[in-house]
Amino acid sequence: MNNIWGWVGTITGITGGILVALNFEYSKFGYIFFMISAVSWAVQGLKNDDKSLVLLNTVFICVNALGMYRWFY
Repeated sequence: MNNIWGWVGTITGITGGILVALNFEYSKFGYIFFMISAVSWAVQGLKNDDKSLVLLNTVFICVNALGMYRWFY
C-alpha cells in the first residue's frame, strides 16, 4: 500500500470524469474530484522524483482551480 497517492489520484480522477461527463446539476463537483486527483498525482510524482508528472499535475491544478472558480462563483 505504498502507492496510496496514486490510488487516491486514480479513484478521484475517475469519479471526477464521470461527474463531468454526466452533465447534470452536480457535475460541477467533478472539478473538486479532479483537484484532489491532480494534487494526489503531484505528490506521487514528488515521491518518485518524476518531474514530468509533477509538471503535468501542477498545470491540472491551475486548470481545475479555474474550472472551480467559473462553476462555483
